[in-house]
Amino acid sequence: MLKLREIYRLSVEAGVEADQRPKEEIERRLGVERDKYDKLRDKERERFDTERLSNPFADTRVLYGDPDVEVSTVLVGIDIGAAEIMLADRLRSRGEAVDLVIAHHPLGRALAGLADVMSVQTDLLAQHGSPIGQLESVFAGRIKDVAVSVTAANHNRAVDAARLLDVPLMCIHTPADNCVAQFIGTKIREAKPLLLGDVLDLLLDIDEYSQYAAETAEPRIIVGSKENRAGEVFVDMTGGTSAPEGIYEIISKSTDISTMVCMHVSREHKKEIEKHHLNCIVAPHMPSDTIGLNLILDSLESRGGLNVLECSGFRRVNRSHR
Repeated sequence: MLKLREIYRLSVEAGVEADQRPKEEIERRLGVERDKYDKLRDKERERFDTERLSNPFADTRVLYGDPDVEVSTVLVGIDIGAAEIMLADRLRSRGEAVDLVIAHHPLGRALAGLADVMSVQTDLLAQHGSPIGQLESVFAGRIKDVAVSVTAANHNRAVDAARLLDVPLMCIHTPADNCVAQFIGTKIREAKPLLLGDVLDLLLDIDEYSQYAAETAEPRIIVGSKENRAGEVFVDMTGGTSAPEGIYEIISKSTDISTMVCMHVSREHKKEIEKHHLNCIVAPHMPSDTIGLNLILDSLESRGGLNVLECSGFRRVNRSHR
């Protein structure tokens, strides 16, 4: 049986393992945080989130609970709020031993750190040939906007509910997004699809997308057609939140990328993608997030048995026994 601290540690490790950045870059960024900490005065150190010294994902944290609590049953959802915490408590009252609630989207201090993981996107695009200086310049405004926007959020609403009902709570964001980006990217590289229609078929062969296609939303081409050649495909599914709109001009001018596979695209982003003659496939947000969480859960189950209860848009697909 795994403890909460082990689930947290193994989730971070899975995220690092799936991270497409060089491990040297991840360690460099951790070193920057350690240097910052070393230079702080005592009172500033009290406010510093020391998880930043070993966890490169600021949007993944244990939010409430004894780290040594043993976990056999987890309630897992994409978005967790006070309602889902009350659901966990209600399930307990009916005899279901819910030991932990796992959210995908960040809450509490993890939500406050959302902007800090956006550098993942610049690093990945730099590996495809985009100049890092241009990328960081274009991303700077968007990162500031995200950092400001999350200050208005009621970060601890669900965390407070978890504390009052004594329900352990954590969130796993970028590690899960790294896992789905790696998973789909690997499938596309191995299959070498010729046309956008081939990419679409590949996605629909994945259990989570086929399930959601029957229920709510299916992958779809939003720029281009099934007969368009896919060319080089970039899977854009990690890095916290949406990139700035100006990124597509840089991609079109400095990389060989022809097709973007994304979780969601705004109207403004769609216009920019069209303007710069890229193809785009939307692989819907909920099943994409679900794949990432399932891959993390597979990793956890390989180390200790877990009973997983589904809620809030999550559907368990177990690949650990295949």
